[in-house]
Amino acid sequence: MKTIFSLLASGALLAACQSAPAPTTVHLQGQLVDMGTTEVTMRYDGAASLVGDSRDILLHTDADGRFDTTLTITEPTYYTISRNTLYLTPGDDLTLRITQDNRRAVFSGQGASVNTYMKRRLFPKGGSFLAGGSNLRDGFAQTKALVDSLAAVRRAQLDTLSGATEEFKRLEGARITADVVNSYMCYPAYASLRGENMSEEARDSFFLSLKDELTAAYQLLADDKLLDVAVVRDVMGSVVEPDSPLFEEIAGAVNISPRMKELYTAVGQAEKLRGEVDETLVADARALAGSLANRDFADELTALIDQASKLLKGQPAIDFTFTDVDGATHRLSDFRGKALYLDFWATWCGPCMQESPFFHKLAAKFEGKDVTFISLSTDTDRDAWLKLVNSKKESLPSYNTVDETIRSGWAIHYIPRFVLIDKDFRIVDAYAPRPSEPEAEEAINALLK
Repeated sequence: MKTIFSLLASGALLAACQSAPAPTTVHLQGQLVDMGTTEVTMRYDGAASLVGDSRDILLHTDADGRFDTTLTITEPTYYTISRNTLYLTPGDDLTLRITQDNRRAVFSGQGASVNTYMKRRLFPKGGSFLAGGSNLRDGFAQTKALVDSLAAVRRAQLDTLSGATEEFKRLEGARITADVVNSYMCYPAYASLRGENMSEEARDSFFLSLKDELTAAYQLLADDKLLDVAVVRDVMGSVVEPDSPLFEEIAGAVNISPRMKELYTAVGQAEKLRGEVDETLVADARALAGSLANRDFADELTALIDQASKLLKGQPAIDFTFTDVDGATHRLSDFRGKALYLDFWATWCGPCMQESPFFHKLAAKFEGKDVTFISLSTDTDRDAWLKLVNSKKESLPSYNTVDETIRSGWAIHYIPRFVLIDKDFRIVDAYAPRPSEPEAEEAINALLK
C-alpha cells in the first residue's frame, strides 16, 4: 500500500512539475493622455518594422484616453506609443499612464520594472547621448568623455535593474553601445550647427580616428536578434551598405549575416514605394518579396505593396475625416467634383513650414479655377495647430486630421506630402510635386485641361 501511495504521490509531483502552457497574452490597461485621438497606434518596433507596419496594433480608448485590452504575443516584443517605447513579454499584466512625453510615463504591475527603465531610452534622431546637440562640449574630446560617462551610468542602471531577464539586458546593453556609436556618428552634424564646420577631409580624418572603437562596436552589434533594437538598425546600415572606404573596411571586419543583408535590401525597396508608386515599382517589389528568405520581411513588404497598389494612378481616392477650426467634421469625399491638391503638414515640421507660403501662393494663383486646395495638419496637439492657424489668419481654410486612414490608407509616413486627385475622386498622383516646384503648377494645369 505504501508503494501505491508513493507512486500516486510521485505522479502528483510529476504533474505539478510539468509546467503550465507558456503564456501567449499581455494584458494592458490604463490611460493614454493627450494623444489627440481615441484611436492610438501602438507601433511594432522589431526588425521587420523597418520594412512595413502590418504588425501595428490600434488601441481604442474612451474620451479620456482610458483603455483595457489583451494582446496575443508569443515572445518579448518592442512597441512604441508616441515617443514611449514599451517592452512587452507574454504574461505581462501592465497598468500604464503615458503621454507624448516619455519621461512622464507611469507603470505598475507585471512588466513595470523594465518599462520604467525604458522611459529614459534615447532618441537616435536626436543624436542619442548628444540630446539634440545640448550635450556638445568644446571639441570632440570633451564631448566624447561626456558621452562615454553617460553610457557608463546607463549601463550601471541596467546592470542593477531588478525584474529584467538576461535577454532584456542583452538587448538594452546593445542599445547603449549603438547609442554611443550614433552619438559619435552624429557629432560632425551637430557640431556644424555651432559653427564647428568640418571639411570633407577633416570629417574623414575624424571618423578614421574612431576606426578601432567603431569596428569593435559593430562587431558586437552584428547579431540578428539585436536588430529588434531600433538604434541598432539605424547604425548597422553604415556597414551593411557602406558609403565610404572607411566603412567598407570596417564592414570587412564585421560578420554581416544573410538576414541583415536581406533586411536592408527589403528596406531599400520599401523606401522606393514610400517615395513614389507606379506599376513598375510595384512589380519589382513583388518580385523581391517572392525571393526573400525571411518570412517576416516578405510579409511586411507584401503588405506595403498591397497598400501602395491602392495609391496607383486611377485608383479611387481613399476617404478620411478631418475637422475645421470650429470642430466641425468633414470628409475628403465632401469635396468630390473638383480637382483636389492636398497638403499634409504639421506645426513641428520645418520643411512643411517652408512649403506653406508656396502652397498658399499656388492656391491664390488658381483661385476661381476648378481645383480646391486643402491644407491638412496632422498634429495630434490640436491646440498647437489652432494657435498657428489663428496667428497667421490666412484666407485658405485649414483642417486638422488624426484619422488613422491617412497612414494606413494614404501611407503618410513622412511630411510634407502632397496629393493630387481629379474631379472624379480618383488618384492622379499620391506623391505629387511640392508647391515650391514648377512641376506642381504644371500638373494642376494638365489636370484642368
